[in-house]
Amino acid sequence: MFSKNPLFRFLKWRARLVGDLYGDVLEIGVGEGENLPYYRNASQIWAIEPDPQRAAVARQHADQMTIPVTIDIAPAEKLPYAAASFDHVVSSLVFCSVNDQQQALREIRRVLKPGGTLHMIEHVQPDNPMLAWLFHAITPWWRTVAFNCHLDRPTIHVLQEAGWQVQIHRRVAMVVRLSAVSK
Repeated sequence: MFSKNPLFRFLKWRARLVGDLYGDVLEIGVGEGENLPYYRNASQIWAIEPDPQRAAVARQHADQMTIPVTIDIAPAEKLPYAAASFDHVVSSLVFCSVNDQQQALREIRRVLKPGGTLHMIEHVQPDNPMLAWLFHAITPWWRTVAFNCHLDRPTIHVLQEAGWQVQIHRRVAMVVRLSAVSK
């Protein structure tokens, strides 16, 4: 019964998203640090969050980690890191809310080491036309209550158009877990 709870399943997605990542990892939009407890193998974690209050909560979680964690305040479109700095970049429910997906992807490509991977769990435009219509209809309201989250963004298409090789690991309605490597 517990494993059928959608929240429990989402927590398992978080663990699968970051649990096996190694080396230097950058998390885009760390929020309040919801993913931090699931990192097991990273050497070090850097994270950005544009909202100072949410970053402060994430720092409290980071202080309890055994893996070194640095949290900076910055938008995904302007990362404060040198080129080729990270083995992995993580985005968890972020690309639905960034102001400029294409600029954020350019920045991620810049900071990833050659052969590095972008790992995502994102809201995306549903494949089902009826669901796509519904989420398009409610997005204007939803954006005002959910940190600018757009439930109808074609994020997978945007990644492919920007030259990323996308592998979808799991998709349920409007949420997808994927990895992408820059071509």
